[in-house]
Amino acid sequence: MISRIRSLFQTDQGVDRNIKLYLLAMLLVNIGFGVIEADFNLYILSMNMTPDFLGVILSLTPFAQVLAAIPIGFLAEKMGSKRSFVLVNLIVGFSYLMRVSSSNQTLILLGSFILGTVRTGYFIIQMPFISQYAGKQKDKEYSFSSITIYSSGAIGNLIGGFLPVLLASLFIDETSTYRMILVGASLLIILGTTPLLFLKKDKPADTRKISLSPYLNGIDKNTVKFAGIEFFLGTGFGFLMFFMNIIFVYYYNSSLQAYGTMSAILIIPTVILLLAGPSLAKKYYGLRIIIISRILASVFALFTIITTSALIGGSAYIIFRSFIGLGTSLWLSFASSVATRRSRTATSAWLEITFQIGFIVAALGGGHLIALGAYPALGIVSSVSMMIAYILTNLFFGKTHLPSPSE
Repeated sequence: MISRIRSLFQTDQGVDRNIKLYLLAMLLVNIGFGVIEADFNLYILSMNMTPDFLGVILSLTPFAQVLAAIPIGFLAEKMGSKRSFVLVNLIVGFSYLMRVSSSNQTLILLGSFILGTVRTGYFIIQMPFISQYAGKQKDKEYSFSSITIYSSGAIGNLIGGFLPVLLASLFIDETSTYRMILVGASLLIILGTTPLLFLKKDKPADTRKISLSPYLNGIDKNTVKFAGIEFFLGTGFGFLMFFMNIIFVYYYNSSLQAYGTMSAILIIPTVILLLAGPSLAKKYYGLRIIIISRILASVFALFTIITTSALIGGSAYIIFRSFIGLGTSLWLSFASSVATRRSRTATSAWLEITFQIGFIVAALGGGHLIALGAYPALGIVSSVSMMIAYILTNLFFGKTHLPSPSE
């Protein structure tokens, strides 16, 4: 394991300049995302807006992502990676700025919707971009990209957890403190566009070949199975992930600093499991590790909410998120290997779409449960959803992709 980490971070003169610029941009952007993730929910509640309304705000982004996933794919092919990345990042940054620049509810809702229409572009553009410039080090660059994104997000969570207390004396009230922090984080995301301006120009795809047919004609039985499972993964993840900062402050009676610290610690087991994932999959079969990770995620989702101790609940959440990360990385690899060449594009697109639909349900349902004070239900629904995902995974693929006990 140590040698694997060392080899991943060794300087390599063969790393393409475009990859380095991309990683620098993602570092800045995801620190901004992390700060916003830590503080945004509490900013909304500080203005006496209801948890139900918070759920609507949070649901608009994945709702727009569902609508925009395929059009953004078309746009990326038409414009090329450089111009697509620049456009996506600028719109994302200004959308966040729109959400936090005032207390106007219409502006906040509009910013959330615009944000969702383009944020999916990061996911869609990343794969072809890294594949184009990574060369023979594709696996290494994908791993380094994931670790950069997770690590910088954790740094942002930590900063977002401590800044409100550190800066509170400089502003007249809690809302003003959160607003200035969130405006700064949004400007950092916009600043992250700067490295992207120096990317090499790339030639856009032949737009005459761009068509809906790969997304629709490629749908087969496996695509439907994967998409159905992905919905429950979205709800299982979203019911806790969306509201964990609120759980820390209002259910555990802890602090935002504790939430930020927990989020920073989270990166350690997540990275370890991500690095160990390929070896575990090779030794014990990838699908078996996916199934085990979903069972454990279900168990620890429940442990997160059956206690009011920030230490115990936060520790359970760390384990929950770590197994989510392990299962997700292997799940995408498994899906790409099971999908036929004809259905691969459709499978990738519909995995993203149904996952975001799960997020919509989690945002709306979770906001309503918080409004009712039913915090334990957040973890119960998350746990049940992950268990359903495990059952469906085993039911759909266990017999055909796992060895028999005698083997």
